[in-house]
Amino acid sequence: MKKKYINYLVIILTGSLFWSCKKELNVFPTTSEVDGNVIVDTKSAATVLNGVYYRFANSGVDNNNVPTIFWSQVNEITPSELANSTYSTSGNDGLPTLTFNSKSSAVPLIWNYGYALVNAANGFIKNATPVTKIPAATKTEMLAEARFLRAFGNSELLLYYGQYYDPTSKYGIILRDEFVDANNINLPRTGVAAAYTSIISDLDTAIASLPKLNTAIYYANASAAKLLKARVLINRGAAGDYAEVISLTSDVIANGPFALEDSVKDIFLSKGFTSKEVILGVQPYPTETYKYQNNQFYVQYPLSDSLVTALSTDPRKQWYYHLANTAYYGLLPRLDKFYSGDTVNIAETPLSETCYAFRLTEAYLLEAEAITLSNGDLATAKSLLETVEGHAGIKDFTAITNANTPAALQLLIVKEEVKNFFSENGADWFALRRLPFATAQTLLPGLKSVNQLTLPIPYTETSINNQIIQNPGY
Repeated sequence: MKKKYINYLVIILTGSLFWSCKKELNVFPTTSEVDGNVIVDTKSAATVLNGVYYRFANSGVDNNNVPTIFWSQVNEITPSELANSTYSTSGNDGLPTLTFNSKSSAVPLIWNYGYALVNAANGFIKNATPVTKIPAATKTEMLAEARFLRAFGNSELLLYYGQYYDPTSKYGIILRDEFVDANNINLPRTGVAAAYTSIISDLDTAIASLPKLNTAIYYANASAAKLLKARVLINRGAAGDYAEVISLTSDVIANGPFALEDSVKDIFLSKGFTSKEVILGVQPYPTETYKYQNNQFYVQYPLSDSLVTALSTDPRKQWYYHLANTAYYGLLPRLDKFYSGDTVNIAETPLSETCYAFRLTEAYLLEAEAITLSNGDLATAKSLLETVEGHAGIKDFTAITNANTPAALQLLIVKEEVKNFFSENGADWFALRRLPFATAQTLLPGLKSVNQLTLPIPYTETSINNQIIQNPGY
């Protein structure tokens, strides 16, 4: 069993080394392992680092053996079901109702994704660090990319499976900083504080060494690292965190090479990665159809009644969803956020598979929310929120004008985060959990206990690893 489990965790990373060192995402990696003498120069390092990005994209093959990224599976579908914004027509998987347990089918998805990404990044860092045939500046930037990707994987694990809201808690994550082998496969959880320290250390290195813009928008840059750090800190909420969130996000807004689109609709339906608002995208394969099949063809994850109601007076309802007549379920609000085609005679469109990890809008909303959480200037927070909603086509700001307490304004900001980021990058679920518990309950009817804010450690892990402790309540 142990050998089988190790093989499961050894990450597919490297492709053939015959192609140029220009980074690409249209070459699918082979089954070579990263741990070994694979990295010998800049060319091979670029190839292996590209493999780490494949883990970030959650790359694999679909049921027809077509190369496919499954970012949407872990970072669009799962969090938006948890936020009760979408649901599965295949049956109750326990996510929208918050009735999942350690054996629920959706519970291991982010766990497996996070550790696959962390392990891949660790393999690159281990094997690239001693190589002398990579120019120093190039190596520094590559290692910064790997540390950003490791931080992303660890932040996913902590924010979904750890007691992220309590830095003193012992319920953190398995903090891996070495490539997995037989000697280190079964490890205990670290405390939450140690997990935050590791993530922030990686991000500080990334911020210092990443370029303002990388060779393509689906490779890490300094603004993505700053925005991830802001995302992490606002969820920790320790002393000084909100002030740093404000500093980081205002820096991204003022000094980064990004700008809001006049209409947010243009990002999803016409511009894609050419949009100046996209900070970090996730590049799909040209032949994949996974999101289109889920969203348009099968209407697998329609919008929930609560989200449809929240959008009732919102201009985004015109393109976020359309009522589709399904064979088994009748009319359903089909998720069309990424779809620009005919809503009756459906056909895949150029951007229907594109995914977005970070957009500039998140910086505006995180800054606005951090201001409310730190009892800062509400006028500034209101201006940031109005800017975002204005770019979404909203013209009536009466509710924002009348929100005269930090709690009232935070609720409006969180509601906007849910509407803006549903089925996109997990920001909707993270935002809902930052509300006071009683307020969150009004938006999440299934929320009865703080324990439901974290997923249980998957049964597949606890049944093998006797050093790990389960989360309370499971």
